[in-house]
Amino acid sequence: MSDAAHTPAPAAAPAPDFTALGLNEPLLRALQELRYEQPTAIQAQVVPLVLAGQDIAGQAPTGSGKTAAYGLPLLQQLDTAQDAVQALVLVPARELALQVRDELKRLGKFLPNLRVAAFYGGHSFQEETRSLKQAPHVVVATPGRLFDHLDRRTIVPNKLQLLVIDETDKLLELKFQEALANIVQRLPRRRQTLLFSATMPEKVLELVRKNLTRPRHVQAEGQAEALPESLTLLGHVGTAEKKPAALFHILQKPETGRTLVFCNTRQRCEELARFLTSRGLTAEALHGKLPQPERDKALLKLRNGSALALVATDVAARGIDVTDLDTVVQFEVPEKADTFQHRAGRTARAGAAGTAHILATPAEQALVQRWAVAKDIKWTPLQAPALPPAAKTPKPTTVTLHVSAGRKEKVSAHDLVGALVNVAGLEREAIGRIEVFDHYSYITVPREAGRAVQDSMAGARIKGKKVRVTEVR
Repeated sequence: MSDAAHTPAPAAAPAPDFTALGLNEPLLRALQELRYEQPTAIQAQVVPLVLAGQDIAGQAPTGSGKTAAYGLPLLQQLDTAQDAVQALVLVPARELALQVRDELKRLGKFLPNLRVAAFYGGHSFQEETRSLKQAPHVVVATPGRLFDHLDRRTIVPNKLQLLVIDETDKLLELKFQEALANIVQRLPRRRQTLLFSATMPEKVLELVRKNLTRPRHVQAEGQAEALPESLTLLGHVGTAEKKPAALFHILQKPETGRTLVFCNTRQRCEELARFLTSRGLTAEALHGKLPQPERDKALLKLRNGSALALVATDVAARGIDVTDLDTVVQFEVPEKADTFQHRAGRTARAGAAGTAHILATPAEQALVQRWAVAKDIKWTPLQAPALPPAAKTPKPTTVTLHVSAGRKEKVSAHDLVGALVNVAGLEREAIGRIEVFDHYSYITVPREAGRAVQDSMAGARIKGKKVRVTEVR
């Protein structure tokens, strides 16, 4: 089924708009509603090739618009009247699975009866199985969980037309080679396969050779080695002992804003989050060993502003749904240039301004300076002023409240707003971000109102269910 021949795709100038790519009216209407005006370079190349039936090996860095590049033609080729899984998207992490699922739903908003599902480890297998009584048209999944479904025949891919392997370099880094091989063996041989990776090391190229047929190799011109022009790169050089105080100093600056801090290990991630919290900063840790509810909570608190910083490992941060990040800080220097690029590229997306800091010892600086992608870093001595008393540290102006009811109890965001206005007496404009999960919800309210809301809602009922409201700490 595979063919080692590589046919390079000709360089293509971005199309003037999406109508030139051969997309149908429902997709164009969704793009217009989402205010996607012009395709990115990778979208302009990939969409027509996929619609023409080509297998694709795409090199696509963070922020290149890759999900829409494969998602748009994937959606166009679905028969939503057919009750069968027709497309699979494999991703390395739960957060990315949810992000891709939501993006596909947005792009396919006007396709009748479209069903897109996300399956991943840490989620109830029985609940996923129950949801499969009516087959989704598209399954977005992590390899381990998808293999479980295939092995137990809760997913039968006999009608599959399209396989997407996304973030392939990260999948291989996480040792998913065997799971990928087992999955591919169970899929129809007559299918279209799209593979995307930020980098193309030999292991990824070997996967291309084994699983793609006459693939078109696509790389968005000028994107592989460049970071956004709106990104400011700042390097700070000093001893390792000065790094914690220097990070604290950076986070204190008003212009720093919403911040993602990268560490290389889970242990360092937890240590650093504890250090920042002990100094009065609201910081959350995020890593692969964190239970799913704790991961949801950490991400929510960064999104809604009730945490100033999220301290994360690379695995946990890949694909997380946090937009409008103001700042990225690489507390520890990664081993590879592409990891540096992925981290820095989490901010300054879609033309927005952003700042990426890296804290380095002199030896680490020497490593970073060998990377072409880091050539624009402005290096300065690492400043580590004395740590101020925690009492002087500003706290976020909002708090996050946990409500003990969610989708499964038929509770919606509208219901929660109504309860806060009618029962707790909050002004509608004072209510911040609301996120509803299966059996619980999170609400953002002003810090000064947090205690009063909890007291007012004690014993209150939403949709006939008595709920408990507590502050997320």
